[in-house]
Amino acid sequence: MAVQAASPFTALAAFILAKAHTLDEAIAQKALDPPNFEKWTLADLTIEEEDLRKSIVDGCHRLKLLASGPVGQFYDIAFNFTDYQSLRFLHGNEVFAHIPDDEPISFTDLASLTKLDWVLLRRFLHHAMINGFTTEPRPGFVAHTSSSRIWKHNKGLRDTISFLMSDIGPGARFVNEAHERWPNSVEPNETGFNIAENTMDPFYLHLAKDKERSRRFGNGMKFIAHADLYSFDIKHLVNSFPWTSIDTPGSTIVDVGGGHGTVSRELHDHTTHTKFIVQDLPGTASEGERALPEQYKSRISFMPHDFFNPQPIAGASVYLFRWILHNWADPYAIKIIRNQTAVMKPGAKIIVQEQMPDATSDTRWSAKSKRNLDMIQATAWNSLERTLPDWEKLFKEADPRLVFKGATTPRGSCQTLILAEMGDGAEVPNGVQNGEAHDR
Repeated sequence: MAVQAASPFTALAAFILAKAHTLDEAIAQKALDPPNFEKWTLADLTIEEEDLRKSIVDGCHRLKLLASGPVGQFYDIAFNFTDYQSLRFLHGNEVFAHIPDDEPISFTDLASLTKLDWVLLRRFLHHAMINGFTTEPRPGFVAHTSSSRIWKHNKGLRDTISFLMSDIGPGARFVNEAHERWPNSVEPNETGFNIAENTMDPFYLHLAKDKERSRRFGNGMKFIAHADLYSFDIKHLVNSFPWTSIDTPGSTIVDVGGGHGTVSRELHDHTTHTKFIVQDLPGTASEGERALPEQYKSRISFMPHDFFNPQPIAGASVYLFRWILHNWADPYAIKIIRNQTAVMKPGAKIIVQEQMPDATSDTRWSAKSKRNLDMIQATAWNSLERTLPDWEKLFKEADPRLVFKGATTPRGSCQTLILAEMGDGAEVPNGVQNGEAHDR
C-alpha cells in the first residue's frame, strides 16, 4: 500500500511543531518562563534561538495564508485599516496607561479614567484583543498582555507608534494620487506624504517645523536603532566590518548625516586611534556636540554640513552613511556619493548600512520588514530600499573609479553593510592634507 504524502497543512504544522519543540527545550535549559501572552520571555535569545523563533513565525504565516484561502487573504488586507483604527484609538487616548500592571480593571472604571464612553471603549478593546492588545480575563474586565504592558512602560515604543501611525501612515492612502499628479517623480516633495500633509516641504523639513513631531520621530528612531526584535541594533554595524583594520593613528571616519553621533560613539568604543567627524545640519550638529559626554570629546567632533554640498573633509579613511541614502532616489543619491568621491584617496571607503531586500521575492514573514520600509520610502520620500544589483549600479553611475566590494548581512541582522572603495589612480585634490577641510 502506497504511503500517502503529508498534505501542505500537515507538513507546515509539523515544521512549526518541530521548531517550537526545539525552542522550548532551549528556553527550559535557561530556566526561563515559556512563551506566553502575559510576559515577553524571548528578549534575550541567541542567534540560533532567534532563527528558530523567526522560523516559527514564518511557518505560521504560511499556514495562515493556506488556511485563509485566496478570498480570505484579500479580506485580511482590505480590512487591515480596522487594526490601524483600533490601535490608533487606544494609543491616542492612552488607554493602556490606565490599566493596572498586575490586576484587571472593569470596562466601566477604565472608561471613567479615560473619560470615554464605556461601550465605545469596550468595542475598541474587543477588536484590539484579537491582535493581542489586552485580554478579558473575566466578563466585563480588561487586563494587560505583554504588548499593552510594554506600551505603558516604554516611551520609545510609544513615540515609534506615533510617528508611524500619525506622521507616515496617513500618506500611504495618497500614494496613488501622488503618482497621478506627479508621474514617475523622484522628487522628495511630490509624495503621498505631501498630499496628506498639504505641504510642498520634504518630510524632514516639514516635521522640523513641529517641535513635538520632530522630538518623537528622533526618539522613535533611537528606539528602533536599539531594538533587537527586528535586528536593527547598532551592534550589527560593529560586527559587519573589521574596523580595527583602519584603526591607525591619523585615520578618520566621516559620519555623514550622523545626527547626534550615536554610531560614532559606538564605533569609538571599539577603536583606539580613529577620529570621528559627525556631520549633520547645523541644529542637529550643535545638539549632538552639546550632548556629547566628556569621554568622547578627544576623538569625536561635530561639523555643520549639508551632504548636497561638496564634502569639506578630504582624505578620510571612511565616509559612513547609516540609514541615509535610502531616503533619496538615484539622482540625489548619486550627487551625495559624488560629493564624497571628489575628495577620496585611493583605498578610501564608502560604507553604507541599510536594509537590503533580495533582488527576487522572499515571502517569509521575517523578511517583511525590508519590504515595509521599501513601501515607506515610496510613501514619504519617492525613494527605495535598494537590492544588491541596485547598489552596484548606483556606485558605477556615481563614479566609475569606485570599486563595488559587495555587501555583508551578519547572521541575526536585517541590516546590510554595503562597501565601495576608491580604486587606484584616484588622487586627493592638490593642497589638501589628510582630514583637513576645504575652504568654503
